[in-house]
Parts: sequence; structure tokens; C-alpha cells
Amino acid sequence: MNTIESATSHPPPEQATEVRVIKPLQFDQETPQTTGMRRLAAISRVLVGSEALWAGVMLAEPDTASSVHHHGPLETVVYVLSGRSTVRWGNRLEHETNLEAGDFVFIPPYMPHQEINPSSDQPTQWIVVRSGGEAVVVNLTKHLNGEYIPASISNSKPSTKENHHV
Repeated sequence: MNTIESATSHPPPEQATEVRVIKPLQFDQETPQTTGMRRLAAISRVLVGSEALWAGVMLAEPDTASSVHHHGPLETVVYVLSGRSTVRWGNRLEHETNLEAGDFVFIPPYMPHQEINPSSDQPTQWIVVRSGGEAVVVNLTKHLNGEYIPASISNSKPSTKENHHV
């Protein structure tokens, strides 16, 4: 079968076969979370039968920061819809960039990162798309050597000085 034939043939029976519209009141609030941010799913395996994409919104109130985390094997794309944000990333959060409305961000698989809303009075909203049908959030803890690792494999006492307000 050539490329044109495969693109015009019917999808396998296990794939979603209809267009779905998800209204804001239908967003799924039962998603993995990190402290300081609220994530709502709009497109997921549960909501629409998506196998390869997860999409939703992330809302951050003023003066908040997420826990340090990664999204496992998933690639993540963020579009800053409103507000200003800061993203820190790296094994020790050694990198940082400021974001504003209209910016896109790419976060590779397993990349430790933290989202921050540094504004004292303005919320921020992101549109988030991930390369899998389910949300994956792996919360990390600071190891004694300064690197962030999954809490479940930490052999050291986790840092108790996690500040979630900027």
C-alpha cells in the first residue's frame, strides 16, 4: 500500500473514529498534579480515546511554583496563553528562562523542570500538549548531591525546604 492509499484508508477499529469537541466544563480535573499548579485534561485517552496525544491547560495563581517534576518518556509542548512565567530545568535546575504570552516551549522526555508564576497579582495560563494519551507527572525530590531524582528511588532524606510560593 502506498502512502496515499494508507492516508485515505479507514483507521484500525481500535482508534477513535469521530471528531470530538470538549467544552471547558468537560475538562478532567482528575489528572496527576504538582503542588502549585492546576492541570486540566481536555484531550486524553479517557476523554476522547486519544492514543498518541494528551492536551490540556495549566493554571497558575500569582506567586506560585510547581514541585520539581518530569513527564517520563513524553515530549511536552507548552504555549503560553496569558501571563508571565519562568521555567527552570536541568538535573539541578541550573537553567532558567522567562516566558510571556505567545511563547512556545519544548520540554524533552525525563527533563526535570519547574514552572513558576512570579507575578504578585496576575495568574498565568498555558496550553499543554504531550506525546501520549495519558498525563504522566513524576514528582522529584532533591538528592544530597543537589540533583533531582524520583522520590521513590531516593536513598537520602528528601529536602523539606520546598518553597511553592515565590
